[in-house]
Amino acid sequence: MRKRTCLAVLLSLLVSSAACSTPTAPQEHVPEPEPPAGADPAQSAQLAGRFCPIIHLKMDGEAIEHYEPQQAEMMIDDALLRDIEDPSFTEKATLATLLRWSKDIYYLDLTGIGPDTHSADEYRRAYDELKGSYHPTVYARVLEGAAGGYTIVQYWMFYYFNEWRNLHEGDWELVQLCFPGHTVEEILEAGEEPVFAAYSQHQAGQRMAWREMKANGLVSGTHPEVYVARGSHASYFVPGQSWSVLDFDDTGLSSWRVVGPEQLDIVLLPQDQSQEEGPQWLEFKGYWGEYLDFSISIEGLTFWVHGPFGPSWSEDEQPREKWGQPVEWATGLPEYPKPFWTSFFDLPGDWMELAFFSIFSPADINVYDSSGRHVGINEQGELERQIPGAVYIAPEGTQYKTIVIPDADVSQEYEMVAIGTGAGTMEMKAQVPDAANEVRRYLEYTGVPVSATTVARVEITPELVLPRVAPGSASVRDTVTRLKLDMDGDGIMEVESAPGSFEGQELVLPDLRVEVDIEPEKIDLGGIDNQSFIAAYVELPRDYHPKEIDISTVRLLKDIAPREKPIEIVDHDRDGVAELMVTFDLWPVLDRLMRDEEGEVKVSLPLTGVVDGRRFAGTGTIVIFRSPQKPPVDGQDGLLRG
Repeated sequence: MRKRTCLAVLLSLLVSSAACSTPTAPQEHVPEPEPPAGADPAQSAQLAGRFCPIIHLKMDGEAIEHYEPQQAEMMIDDALLRDIEDPSFTEKATLATLLRWSKDIYYLDLTGIGPDTHSADEYRRAYDELKGSYHPTVYARVLEGAAGGYTIVQYWMFYYFNEWRNLHEGDWELVQLCFPGHTVEEILEAGEEPVFAAYSQHQAGQRMAWREMKANGLVSGTHPEVYVARGSHASYFVPGQSWSVLDFDDTGLSSWRVVGPEQLDIVLLPQDQSQEEGPQWLEFKGYWGEYLDFSISIEGLTFWVHGPFGPSWSEDEQPREKWGQPVEWATGLPEYPKPFWTSFFDLPGDWMELAFFSIFSPADINVYDSSGRHVGINEQGELERQIPGAVYIAPEGTQYKTIVIPDADVSQEYEMVAIGTGAGTMEMKAQVPDAANEVRRYLEYTGVPVSATTVARVEITPELVLPRVAPGSASVRDTVTRLKLDMDGDGIMEVESAPGSFEGQELVLPDLRVEVDIEPEKIDLGGIDNQSFIAAYVELPRDYHPKEIDISTVRLLKDIAPREKPIEIVDHDRDGVAELMVTFDLWPVLDRLMRDEEGEVKVSLPLTGVVDGRRFAGTGTIVIFRSPQKPPVDGQDGLLRG
């Protein structure tokens, strides 16, 4: 593994920039104030190297992170330059053309591929073909004399593709360290540490005091640990799962591909984008990725489906706040563990006690608590919110729906139910506080088949042995709770799946085996009248109760329905386990069993039904015989009458 010193990288950068400078067309520049002189480049490189972050890329579970922070040239070299307003305009992207057409109406478009026409797998393959020619990179910017006297060190990271809910080419993320009011030289000489760090997450981020990071093991030597959310590349202080408004961010919990300072090229950016010593692409004011004019707005946040602006620019060709006002940006962020979305909106109750239930599917979402209170679309097609403070989110034009429950805990035993409205596949995700274990339980199911008759159920209960929690995290992945699927809407759950990908994990549910006793045990065919009936006593497996049996589904001999009464919960065999007693008219049974021969014959009576959405089956037996004598007096033949 090669190790690069920051000074060597800096010298290489300066030589490379001089060698690659290209004449460009004249541009119109708005006069800007002279930037500060800045720190000595060698000292800036040394400081950037000393505190370079350690990047953790998710490798556990089925969905892993595919992209590393890369050289920006990976996109430039493989892209065309296009014009939002003129679809006929096309130029090969080069440093020269980026400077020539640098307005915000232009965008970089990876050749031969598009997020609206190609799959995520195709982007991964394209990336794999390119990455051998480039090297993992972070772009460091050191700014002396920022607002409040801070010295700022920024680490900008470029990712080839954003493989999250809003797919788009290109992705820029930021880790920023804020040092006390000293020059770079003074910080190096005195061994000063940052006051706090700020990590970007979607359109905002979080900040955390450096002393807290050290106390919680989030700094290795002088290097901050950064846990990158799979697909979105949002940067987090601790590993785990976090609701991020449009989906959950997942950094992983147990296994990462670690990209440390010794594996990264650290390229120094100038204090100001107009300074000549920086990479020329820094002046490009357009979009880093194909521009699709589509967005998803939720609670004041807009998730765009196009490439981002570069580190130094934003909409209307204005300086990006993170670049132009880095201290103001960082100090305005929520302090960890307060989530980034609180910068935009509030939800009822304490955000640490919120439960989130989400689906991504042609389906309606419903949540019930242990009191039977419901949140979701009712049978009349109206939104019902019986749990106080519950929030229902369903952005227009998407298949995304989320229910947020305040003051929640897993002890309230939630049931999440998705009812299909069309054909496709479904993702179901939930995160519920577990106060007893001081964690937040997270579970997800992906690739679940759905149709207009599908009903999927997940029961989240406290009786669960949880895996070990990752150091520093308050999140734990539930790998046990099973999803049950009724494929045809008949009320019977035919299939179940553990959390994760449905494909390969689905299990066709066998019938629950139940014990069935029949009374009377013997029937004399010579002593029957029209009012005779038999009783069946059904004892269920542990974890099921007879009161949960759907009486309308109970059948004897495939299609004989029980009488309306008597139907009771009893302990017929006095073993301490409750049973369901149902009765059946005897003549329909005997029509199937009538025999002419004399002597005793033992006959099997199969019984089926549904309990809590699960089909059950069992078999009782009776002995039938035909006595050659006269029928006994009424009441002496052992038959039940009513």
